[in-house]
Amino acid sequence: MKLTQNFTIPIIQALHYNLSQQGHSEKEPSNAFSHHSPVNVSMDRIPCILFWAKRITIKFKNQTWLDLTDEAFGQKAVVDPQNSNCSEENAVLSLKFVDAENPKGLDVRFTLTSYKLSTQSWFSLRRVEIIFNNSVQATFNATGIYAPSSYSYHCQHVSSLQRYDAFLLPGDKDDMSSLWEVTFVDFQIQGFPTTGGHFAKARDCASALSPAVLMGLAVSLILLLVLAYALHMLVYLRYLDRHYGFVAPPACFSQLKAGDAAEEEELLRGRGAEGWQPRSRPICTLHV
Repeated sequence: MKLTQNFTIPIIQALHYNLSQQGHSEKEPSNAFSHHSPVNVSMDRIPCILFWAKRITIKFKNQTWLDLTDEAFGQKAVVDPQNSNCSEENAVLSLKFVDAENPKGLDVRFTLTSYKLSTQSWFSLRRVEIIFNNSVQATFNATGIYAPSSYSYHCQHVSSLQRYDAFLLPGDKDDMSSLWEVTFVDFQIQGFPTTGGHFAKARDCASALSPAVLMGLAVSLILLLVLAYALHMLVYLRYLDRHYGFVAPPACFSQLKAGDAAEEEELLRGRGAEGWQPRSRPICTLHV
């Protein structure tokens, strides 16, 4: 119980900070962020991290959503990325939201890594951390957020919420991460050397196996099975037709006993062969 209270106090302060900023600056509509420049982090005058989102929101337990979009982008932005750093294999983007009442402030931190797969270099987002008063409040492990180094990564929603596919998963069930919710709308990031401070062509998170595509594949599979069955039946019927086309005509034999054979010979001698007919039924054998 005491632990929960310690975590609740910073969030109340963060909300107070957000409301104090709204008091002297009017909120821009959410669709007005599209023309703002991304956060650009450079090392030795070489851009190494680019980040942009249409909306940034975080929430602790049942409290009100905290919208940090205005403070992160645009002319009225108060975010400080000075704690960010880059190296050949790792990069950290630190978005520290400066508050005059609390210099330690709220910090949203992204950790990226670079690696090689075959002959191509890739980067991936490993985790997102929420830090307040220099203390890590929540850690989220990122899943499936990666792109070639020559590309940027874009996704309509990067969030810890299940309805947005939960790309961000709580790092440890024993800490307070599961009590936090974070969502980035129209999320775009690029790590390590970037060109001219602009995003490269984006690799989008949209799944190649969307519900519509899966439905199309299922229908195609059903039609393929029906076609295969129809071809099988056609070949089988043609085989039967050929098989019975080569069947020989039936051969018939008279069924005669030994005693009857001698009697038949006498009748043939006495009457002649013209009017004689066999008394026994013929036996026909069908040769296949």
